[in-house]
Amino acid sequence: MVGVLIPHTISFSSVSNLSDTRKQLPTEALPHYRPQITSCNSAKTAEISKNPYVWNTRIRTRIENSQHKEALLQYLSMVKESVPPDEFTFPLVIKACSALKKIREGKQIHTRVLKEGFLVSQDVFVQNSLLYMYANCGFLEVARRLFDEMTERTLVSWNSMIAGYSKSTGLELEAVLLYVLMLNGGILPDGFSFTVLFRACASALAVKEAIQIHSHVIKLGFESNPLINNSLIDMYVKFGSVDAAISLFSRTNERASVSWNALITGLIRKGDLDSAEALFDKMDVRNVVSWNTMISGYVQNGLCNDALDLFRRMQLEGTNPNSITIVSVLSACSVAGSLSLGKWVHLYSETQGLVGSNEIVKAALVNMYSKCGDIESARRIFESMVKKDVVSWDVMIEGFALNGQGEEALELFHKMIREGVKPDEITFIGLLNACRHAGLVEEGLNQFRKMRVEFGIEPNLEHYACVVDLLGRAGRLSDALKVIEGMTIAPDAVVWSALLGACRKHNDMLLAESVVSRIMELDPKCSSNYVIMSNIYAAQNQWEEVATMRRMMKIKETEKEPGCSLIEIGGIVNKFSAGGSSHPLCRVVFQKLEELMNRIKMKGYVPDTDFSLRNIRQEEKERDLYYHSEKLAVAFGIMNTPPGTQIRIVNNLRICKDCHSAMNLIAQIEGRQIIVRDRNRFHHFKDGRCSCGNYW
Repeated sequence: MVGVLIPHTISFSSVSNLSDTRKQLPTEALPHYRPQITSCNSAKTAEISKNPYVWNTRIRTRIENSQHKEALLQYLSMVKESVPPDEFTFPLVIKACSALKKIREGKQIHTRVLKEGFLVSQDVFVQNSLLYMYANCGFLEVARRLFDEMTERTLVSWNSMIAGYSKSTGLELEAVLLYVLMLNGGILPDGFSFTVLFRACASALAVKEAIQIHSHVIKLGFESNPLINNSLIDMYVKFGSVDAAISLFSRTNERASVSWNALITGLIRKGDLDSAEALFDKMDVRNVVSWNTMISGYVQNGLCNDALDLFRRMQLEGTNPNSITIVSVLSACSVAGSLSLGKWVHLYSETQGLVGSNEIVKAALVNMYSKCGDIESARRIFESMVKKDVVSWDVMIEGFALNGQGEEALELFHKMIREGVKPDEITFIGLLNACRHAGLVEEGLNQFRKMRVEFGIEPNLEHYACVVDLLGRAGRLSDALKVIEGMTIAPDAVVWSALLGACRKHNDMLLAESVVSRIMELDPKCSSNYVIMSNIYAAQNQWEEVATMRRMMKIKETEKEPGCSLIEIGGIVNKFSAGGSSHPLCRVVFQKLEELMNRIKMKGYVPDTDFSLRNIRQEEKERDLYYHSEKLAVAFGIMNTPPGTQIRIVNNLRICKDCHSAMNLIAQIEGRQIIVRDRNRFHHFKDGRCSCGNYW
């Protein structure tokens, strides 16, 4: 970024002090008319109706009441009655056009202004109104032409242009340049000037310029201006300078909601959720943005129960949610895999009129149903969408991929192309995921080629990781290695980890040792790779190497990620960790699980202890497998739901072979469908079979 040099000192010989300056500056207010005394006879009424003052008063009254459309209708009636508009009419109706973003009507009025000669006479009120309208509606080239042609520029003229640039992506620094020119021209800024300048600096991440302008605030005595301080707090949060924002916040007496919300956002980004919660609770008045910020913060930190609890509290305290709230809450339901809560939020959104034609909410609903394993509901909502942008298509394709419906994902992609929607990087990640989960190796490789050749999309690390996994799952380890070696970008630990996972699946210890050494160079603290390598060694009874992996983890100060599973019962999301002793009902859950394990053993279940990481007796290895978190969750679900009810579980790790076998048999003996979403995909267990076809 090219820095903008701002004068360090501001001195105007004609200015004795700030208060005198404010008195000298033009107020730009429209003049007030003196009331006219008229009689009530019909002749006088007819005469008054031709008087512009009467029409101007009507138009102004409507604008003051934010009835901008009605103000324009009054102007049209005025023209229809052949009442000539004057220099006071035009600023009013142009203001109405600006508020409504009615640029076409504004241009028509501009033409009338030219015809009436008000620009020729350099009427500053009319010129400033036109300038503000074009700048506010984003027509900055037209606004700048008008600005440059003005012979007299007031503070309002400069502020209008600065505000226009501050809202235009890529042109924010033009606002700062104009500010410098304004100072050099002897025009002193006001509070509004600073608020839009700080917005421009925040958008452009112009830290150096912002600090200089902040110094001007202090020099000109605006330190106590609450609007400026609130803008500064918001700006420093966007810069990531949360401590500076906190310091300003503590010195500000009149704290607007925007300051509270900005500071809460900053604390959440900083990872200080406790301080964000404390600040949120201190707020006397919380608007919908406050609630949305905190709910979103919980979701981003994986605290779905807290997000859902806060949503309930929001309703109890009488704040109506908006579409942004619903998107965040649906995201919480998606993460928790809570279908019943998601359905309730869907119904609530419908009754509140928050779905309708809102495509963003509909896309969030498609995502929620997909990630809760109800792919048919996701499909119905997707098909009901009138306008489908690329995001909507991507969400649905990824939904099919997660649920193992590779053919459906490919079919939808072809339909997307037929309808003229251009795919993006995310589209192909979804497609490649669909192919790797369904074992469609050649189709996946074909789509990977098309991505670059037909659509001009260069593959990123995530695309390469998908292709490596696609080949690795199919046992084509040497081809997967060739893909990595031929990458146009340097492979990261994730790409190599995909190959390591394939080595575990196909018991290739020699290649795994080579791969894990590469991974440890790139990401020595990632625990999952040590665990995978330990699994490979354990399957070969190489216990010394398992111990070596354990020692290396200790040296690198990394720990194995504990397995945990979520299950929602009666609107409450329950969490089970491996071992399960933290749950308040752990004893009865253990008893139920023992009963289930005994029953499936009678159906032929044999514990798969190949990947046990401890060199212990077989009975102890089996006992370790019993208490995996997904088994505990399913036992809890069976205990607390009527016979035949679907059970839905979300697991943070890839489901192990033993749990996969157990879920198949439990679903069969209980006559239920058990749906498990692991780190990679969904497994729909029913009648002793899984939707993955044992290909995962």
